[in-house]
Amino acid sequence: MTIKRSILETMGDQFFLPDLPFYVNRVNESFHMLQHTHDFIEISYVAEGSGAHYIENTSLAVSKGDLFFLPVGVSHVFRPASTAHTKPLVVYNCLCTSDWMHQLLVNHANGSTEDFNAYFTQAIEQSTWLSFKEGNGEFQPLFERLHFEYNAHRSGFMTIFQTCVAQLLVYMYRSQADLTPQVAEVKLQDLDRLLAHIRSNCSQLLSLTEAAARLSISERQLHRQLKKHTGMSFMAYVQQARIEACCRQLRATDHKISDIAVNVGYQDMKFFNKLFKKLTGVTPREYRQQQHAAENLT
Repeated sequence: MTIKRSILETMGDQFFLPDLPFYVNRVNESFHMLQHTHDFIEISYVAEGSGAHYIENTSLAVSKGDLFFLPVGVSHVFRPASTAHTKPLVVYNCLCTSDWMHQLLVNHANGSTEDFNAYFTQAIEQSTWLSFKEGNGEFQPLFERLHFEYNAHRSGFMTIFQTCVAQLLVYMYRSQADLTPQVAEVKLQDLDRLLAHIRSNCSQLLSLTEAAARLSISERQLHRQLKKHTGMSFMAYVQQARIEACCRQLRATDHKISDIAVNVGYQDMKFFNKLFKKLTGVTPREYRQQQHAAENLT
């Protein structure tokens, strides 16, 4: 028999101060906290001790140096390996709103960091948690600085906070990125087949890793090939395919816009509406009205 765990929903207004869309703490984990989701993004770093991290239905052994990126809606809880006070499981938690993280990524977007931005944007949009292991002591000093700046609230602390989180994201991305140079060209017909697969399955959770594996190349090489042949990054191409699929459904059906958004792969209506208008120039409702009006004229 399967025992269903109780899962709490934790809201950001328990942590965020007015006009301050982030929060940092340092806690000794216990057995009192229940597994929970949250309506904000959380980055957790294990600073001391060992134990387990339960994420969704997965249990992971954790120790000093483990770091986790947890988007909105992902349930999790830490458990120490021992109840002894002499062996605590100490975790830094950096919380921020989705809007703040999105703006941070936008502010650091340029041609050389598009892979980096797409990596985290995709994780956020698809509620995919990420895990990393500290290699050279690069994570802990940043969390210590974040914790200090948040609690000290000294002049300019928000700028330092943004810079530290941006550095943290870069180190996280570097720790998983395949930096091995790839020189082989992808056959154009193979790339075309991949693009057709993306268009046909755009409502599913498509990752750059899975797409690159289909062509037996690295993620970085696939990104370069997509930019060369389509002018878009992988995530931009997926988004374009999804919005095009949405437009087809808006024209051909009278389904609710929220249902169509879910059908093409979007759970976050705020993100969907913003992206749809960005790519088409109008809202989904306006698009449907325009299409119906055009049909009535013919």
